Amino acid sequence: MEPLASLSLAAWGNIAQIVIAGASVSALFGAVTQIAVTRANARRARAYDYADRFNQPEIISLTARYTDYWDKHSFEDFSALSRQTRSKLLVIPNLIEEVAAAYNRNLIDRNVAAQMLGLLAEAMWERSRPLVEGTRKERDKWIYAEWEEMQKDTLQRRMAARRKTERRIARRRLLRRV
Repeated sequence: MEPLASLSLAAWGNIAQIVIAGASVSALFGAVTQIAVTRANARRARAYDYADRFNQPEIISLTARYTDYWDKHSFEDFSALSRQTRSKLLVIPNLIEEVAAAYNRNLIDRNVAAQMLGLLAEAMWERSRPLVEGTRKERDKWIYAEWEEMQKDTLQRRMAARRKTERRIARRRLLRRV
């Protein structure tokens, strides 16, 4: 007599439940994995979208005007400007602060953002010292805190990526010699 033929209807029902439970667990694992992949892709796409924004001709022009202004002026000069002129100058630091808030909350891919926007965030941070310090002294001690945090982290990420690339290049060169 075959072992399967001797199973009762209740035993077959139990086997079916185990198979269904296994399939459900597999489907749940697949769904969780798909959600994680979809979220990672969305974070990466947002990072590229921000990089594209900074490469728009209007933003490039505003960035040049912003850096030129802070190379020659102080916070006191900035405070004396009309509200409209100040608003135009604040577009760039506010855009960087927006990116930094998304970066610090892991809403954009940090590695992509560090590679594509990190150098800009770091360089603009140094140029923006008069604005940041003056505004923090006059109004809000937390202004541009997201940007400050981001530019510290992007430097570390960019340096780690550089070291990784250098090691990979060294390995390739070594393999070519062999």
